[in-house]
Amino acid sequence: MSSLEGIRVLEFGHVIAGPFAASLLGDHGAEVIKIERPNQGDSLRKMGPQNARGLWFEVSARNKKSVEVDLGSPEGAAFARELVESADVIIENYRPGVMEQFGLGWDDVHAINPRAVMLRISGFGQTGPYSARPGFGKISEAFSGATNLTGYTDGPPVHPGYSHGDLVTGVFGAFGVMLALHERNTSGLGQMIDLPLYEGLFRMIDWQVPFLDVLGIDSTRAGASFPFAGGFITEILPTIDGKFVVVSAATGKHVGNVVDFLQEGGHLEVKGEGDIPVSVIKDALGAWLGTQNSDEAVASLKSVGVIAEKVSKPSDITKDPHIAARHNLVPVESEEYGKFTVPAPVPRLSRTPGQVRSLGPKLGAHNQLLNAPTTKIHA
Repeated sequence: MSSLEGIRVLEFGHVIAGPFAASLLGDHGAEVIKIERPNQGDSLRKMGPQNARGLWFEVSARNKKSVEVDLGSPEGAAFARELVESADVIIENYRPGVMEQFGLGWDDVHAINPRAVMLRISGFGQTGPYSARPGFGKISEAFSGATNLTGYTDGPPVHPGYSHGDLVTGVFGAFGVMLALHERNTSGLGQMIDLPLYEGLFRMIDWQVPFLDVLGIDSTRAGASFPFAGGFITEILPTIDGKFVVVSAATGKHVGNVVDFLQEGGHLEVKGEGDIPVSVIKDALGAWLGTQNSDEAVASLKSVGVIAEKVSKPSDITKDPHIAARHNLVPVESEEYGKFTVPAPVPRLSRTPGQVRSLGPKLGAHNQLLNAPTTKIHA
């Protein structure tokens, strides 16, 4: 028995944000029917390394069914509306107005199936002066203030090396769906969730505007240090074997542990009385780590109560005993790529855990199963 068994999700999504929300629901037992453009499908099918373009899609679209539907044709739009009748959740991430063109906007969906919940993800939301603007994850990161906080003080802002804005939105989207489904148990009615790509990130950086309002601080990048961490240490430092170690001393006690360790080893010389400047501690810590092997350095720091960890690469993750013990990776079998591992469902429920039941389907693999109309393949 899965947590969301019996919940049917229609995904009119593409690339990451909407599909990720649907994927999270699918991991926990929802039936996810992915509606894709004829002859093209989701753009994610063509993304990734040149020699394995479909691999990312296989992982991302796990636990889903694929139906090729020409929503621009009367037959295709009618079929989609028929699916809406039996759906609990509809997820889409087109620009505002696109679903209305197919007769699948919120008013249409609610009229067809008053119990249906509709998650609408877009760049800037369904309302407001920017609602018609296109937007992708990196644009949301910039607009929310997240990009402004990423990078070094004396350098330009940088993007995270993954689709941070899209994925955060997917998590908030799945959360919104669960809230609406829970409320439906009382009211019997679905509702629409209007989720711009930037709003989840904006909610997470909850301190940036209050700090401006109250203190006049227009926050910006602080490198590896957390802004306003004061006397705390959150550094990313290189070791002699080409690795990087993160040291997180986020309390006075842990900063004291770092100081004691450096002093006892003769790596930090204190002159006079008073507090040691954090910059001096960081310099001494960096100088010591630069002479150490990463594994040995982390072990030494942990032995004296300093919280530290290596920065993991995929090749580290796949060999890590804790990852193995927690079953954070699960084996799957792909017709095209053979056996490999993928991240396990999160969060882990004790009685009804999620499962990876299947990998991303071939385009249109479930047309016949769901009695979809013959699609018109556009040139």
